[in-house]
Order: sequence, then structure tokens, then C-alpha cells
Amino acid sequence: MTEELSADRGGSASLQSRAGMEHPRRMNSFLNNATHLTGYHIFSDEGQKWIESQVGEIVDFNKLFALESQLLKPLDFFMEPVASPSPLPAFPARATIWQYILVYSSSFQSLVFPVVSRPILEKTLDLAYSPVPSSGSASAKSCIYAFLAVVSLFGFEDRTHDAMDYRSYALAAQTFMTPVMQEITIDGLQSLIMLVQLQYFSGDLQAAAVTLSVATRLLYALDAHTQPPASKFLVYDKKDIRSHLRDLFWLCYSLDKDLCIRTGQPPCMNDTHCDLSLPVDYVRSQEANLQLGTPHINDNTIPLYPWDLRLSMLKSRVYQDLYSAVSLNQSASQLLSSIRALDETLEQWRLSLPLEFRPTLYFSAETPVSANVNTQAVMLRLAYYHCVTSIHQGSTRYRNAASDPDVGRPRLSGITSSINLSITACRSTLFYLHRVLPAVKGECFWIILFYAITAVLTLFCSTIADPHGPDTVGNVELLQSVPGLIHRIPVRQLALGELTHLQYLDGLTTELAAICMRAISKAQQETRIPNS
Repeated sequence: MTEELSADRGGSASLQSRAGMEHPRRMNSFLNNATHLTGYHIFSDEGQKWIESQVGEIVDFNKLFALESQLLKPLDFFMEPVASPSPLPAFPARATIWQYILVYSSSFQSLVFPVVSRPILEKTLDLAYSPVPSSGSASAKSCIYAFLAVVSLFGFEDRTHDAMDYRSYALAAQTFMTPVMQEITIDGLQSLIMLVQLQYFSGDLQAAAVTLSVATRLLYALDAHTQPPASKFLVYDKKDIRSHLRDLFWLCYSLDKDLCIRTGQPPCMNDTHCDLSLPVDYVRSQEANLQLGTPHINDNTIPLYPWDLRLSMLKSRVYQDLYSAVSLNQSASQLLSSIRALDETLEQWRLSLPLEFRPTLYFSAETPVSANVNTQAVMLRLAYYHCVTSIHQGSTRYRNAASDPDVGRPRLSGITSSINLSITACRSTLFYLHRVLPAVKGECFWIILFYAITAVLTLFCSTIADPHGPDTVGNVELLQSVPGLIHRIPVRQLALGELTHLQYLDGLTTELAAICMRAISKAQQETRIPNS
């Protein structure tokens, strides 16, 4: 969308909306990071002007920004004034924390985010609870505070004791950042990664990226980005410090590559400096877990990680080949060639999966669903559609190429087809979620929420860009169905963060759908009354 989205590239979104509609803007919000994946911010000043030109009237963007202010307000534990810090909250009894550790370590969430090791965490507790400060004790305390914040935000404490104030615990973990960076321990690295989780799932993507950059430096210092040749053939064992360090590496790597796609900003981790050898027996274990549905969890269970590691490596290529500063100078022909190469790699991954669980190229309301569908199969398919969207949205920078003499008709046809594939993938995401949510574990609420938000923003941009399109009304109806869809995730009890995000998503989709309907109405009027 070079013409309609000619905003600043890279990440410099406006801090406030235009004159007459002033509203403070956060640099680390969902909307500030919403791009069409070409580096152009949809809700920057230029993006707002483009939306209003498509709608034909002034749009009150304050409603959208106010919604996000309410979302981030209770979760904004990184904007507290530090002049007069509050006393640190007291640790619960050690036995209580050990119960939380047991619950988390036996949960599906621990396979998706294997950020702590139960055997290693015993030593962390020794340091954190020791009355005598020693080397590493500050990092240990930060780690325990961050862990308490995570189990509270995700609702694990409901199974054992009364609800905790996760916000206070997160803020307490942050107060140890200076010694964490000085001590450089596994405990400090775990603390940073858990803080990234909290920021990521609260929509504070910019803060998550900054914290992740610090975590990456600790990761390098602890040599987690490499593997001794002999260790590549060892059986996975969570009790082994090398296995756990590699888990932390893959968590950082996966989050880094996902944040690149979501924010349009460069990665913290360069693939050429990292050993990207998959864990021993990773592919076979993933296929076995697909068949089992619910893996048996012990210290030898290879984690699932937030995304299939092969897809995380592909995301790295997607950003480098389509959205990096160098790639933005590609011609239409070069861009389409890059998209085809990435698409072929994604297709090879898809075909490598067992037939029963292999994602279909698209999903509609009529597509049949396997009777054996399970959480991992659902997450794989959603990740696949998200990758399709990420790859093919790269072509949107040439959406208006019809007037470009350097872009011939065959290439124009390829660009149009590519854009349509990205839209189809987003529609497939929402159609699929409508069908399979009862089979999904509640712990996946946050990942599913992000897939839904990506689909919502993409369909919104598509509708605004082409309000004459044949699927526009259907796309708006899909937008309007999203809040009810997310409410159907089988969460045992909504925690504060989950409830806040549901309220935000409800308001966001309502406002976006209303803007889309105004754009469609304008397009219909122009069709009925052509210019004389």
C-alpha cells in the first residue's frame, strides 16, 4: 500500500493523533504496532488520513486509542515512577511457591513456555529465601517474583491458594534489573523471559522487544546460543542445565522472530550467530504429540514451544527477505520471487506433517474437521495460516501497481493473487477457530487471541483498501463475530488479564467494523451515483 499508507517506516509512529483529535499515543500499543507488514503504520497520522479518505468523513480515532489506554492501564507495570518505590511484596511461604511450581511444571503451558526447570528452580529458591545475601541472590529473587507474576496472570494460583497481585510481583521483579544484568545468571535470564511474556501478552510489544534485547545479551553471555558437538546427540533432560539453556534460547528466538513480524522492527538475534540445530528427536516427538493429543509431561518431554521451531526459522527469513530495510527496495519482480521461495519452504513444511493433521491450504465454513483434532493440531494450523498471511502481505506495497509502468500485467496479476492469499488465510483463521475451539486448552487463550487480532486487523485493512470487493460484507461479519468467538475458549476461570483483553477485543472489533461499514456505504453510493 505505497500510496495509501505512506507513513514513516520502521517504527516511528506518531505520539498523538492529528490536531482537533488529540489523544496521547503509546509507543508500545497494539495499534501503534499494527502495520500492513510493509513498515507502514495503519494508525499513524498518514494511515488515519488514508482511512478517512476511504470512508469519506472524519473518523474518531480517539475511541480506538481510548480503548487501548484502558487495556494497558491495569497492566502497565513498566511505567511506574521510580522516585519513591513501594516496599517489595513479601514472598509467600516456600511450600506455597513449590506448589505453584508443581502445578506449572505439570501443565500444558510448561510445554509451550518451558521457562523454568523444576530441579533447577529448587536452587533458585535456596538463594531467594536465604536471609544472607550472596552472589546471584538478587537474580534469584527477581526470578521468583517474575514466576509469581506469571502464575498469577495466567490463573495457576486459583488451583492452590487465593489470587495474588501479579502487578506488584512484576514490578518487584523489575526492581532487580541492574543486579540481574551484572550477575548474569540463569535465574536472571529466566526472570527477563518471564517479563517478556507478561509484556507480550499485555499488548506491550515495544517493552517486550526491549526486555528481550537485554535477555538476548544474557543468553549470549551464558553461551545458550551454541551447542557443544557432543550435546547435539544427548537425550533431552530438563534437569540438565544445557537442555534448559537451549529451551531458554528457543523461547527467546521464537519470541524475537514473532515480534519482528508484529512490530516491523529488526530482530535482536542474528541467525548466523546462532546454532539452530533442532533438539534431538524434535520432529518425531512433535508428530507423536500430534497423535497423542495430550503429551505425558516429565523431565524428558521435549517442549512444544510457542510455535513450531521450523516455522520460527521461516519467520526469520520472512522478515529478512520481505520486511527488512534492504528488502523494501526490491522491484515487484524481485518481491514476487522472494514470496514464491518462502511460500515453497512453507509448503514443504506443511507436506512434512502427518496427513491427518496437515493444514488445508484454506478453511471455510464447509471444510470438514478431523475427529481427532487436539490442541497441538489446532495451534499448528493457526501458525500455518499466520505464516501465509505474513508472507503474502509483503505484496501489499504494490497494491496500486496498476499505474506503475515498470510493473507488467503478469506481475500485477501475481501481486493481486498474493494479496488475496493473505486475506484468505485470515478468513481461514477465524472460520477454523469457530469450528475447533472446544478442543483447545484454556492455556492457549493468549496465543489464540493474537492470531485473532492479526486476522481482525488484516481484514480491516483489506476492507478499507477495497470496499467494493465481493467479500467485504462477509469480512465485516467475521470481524463482528470475533468477541463471541474468543469468549468460547474453554478457560476454567477468566483471570484479570484475560477479562481485560476480551473487553478490549469487543470494543476494538465493534469500532473497526463500524468504520468498515461506512467505507462500504461510501463505495456503494459512488457506484450508484457515478461522477458526472
